[in-house]
Amino acid sequence: MNLDARTLILTASLMASAPMNPVSANPAHDSPNPVVQDEDLDNSPNLAKGEGDGPLPKNNRVETKKQRALKPKPSKGSKSPDAELQCLALNIYHEAGAEPYIGKQAVAAVTLNRVKSSAFPTSVCGVVKQRNQKSCQFSWVCQRLNAQPEKDSDAWQDALEIARKTLKGQHQDPTHGALYFHATRVKPHWSRVHKKTTRIGGHIFYKPAKKAA
Repeated sequence: MNLDARTLILTASLMASAPMNPVSANPAHDSPNPVVQDEDLDNSPNLAKGEGDGPLPKNNRVETKKQRALKPKPSKGSKSPDAELQCLALNIYHEAGAEPYIGKQAVAAVTLNRVKSSAFPTSVCGVVKQRNQKSCQFSWVCQRLNAQPEKDSDAWQDALEIARKTLKGQHQDPTHGALYFHATRVKPHWSRVHKKTTRIGGHIFYKPAKKAA
């Protein structure tokens, strides 16, 4: 064997016995960022945060705060016929359940007068349930909002009948345009600044006094 052949064999033997550098053998380290395989992309969870570089799938769309703010908000107080009837009947029942028939009509009239006034909400339910942090426009809303009427009682049947007829415009206003009333056993401070229109049963009715010219 000549010298060149022995040199080649020796060189090959030394190369075979030398340890391989693990860093240079891993193609992922050729770049400062690790290599991500296709199957990792397909199986990775979608960590959506509302807004991203591209649209989210329709079945996994996340609503942003801006989108929620642009949604129409439900109005205070329902205007559906059934809800309006129920709210008016409940107000008649709780505020005038023991009053004569005309007294119940009077409470219904005040409720509708408020709906027509720009100073109050524009629906029956909105008027009936109107309240602030301290009190309610109609005391029973604060005290007995979830109390259910006796469905078979004469008082509830009268309340339903009067509510239906009032909403259909079949009753005259016995209060002469009143927006307020109180029981005869009390005298609230606001009664001094409003004009008394009439007394019906156990209630006294008022409307705003005309301002002096």
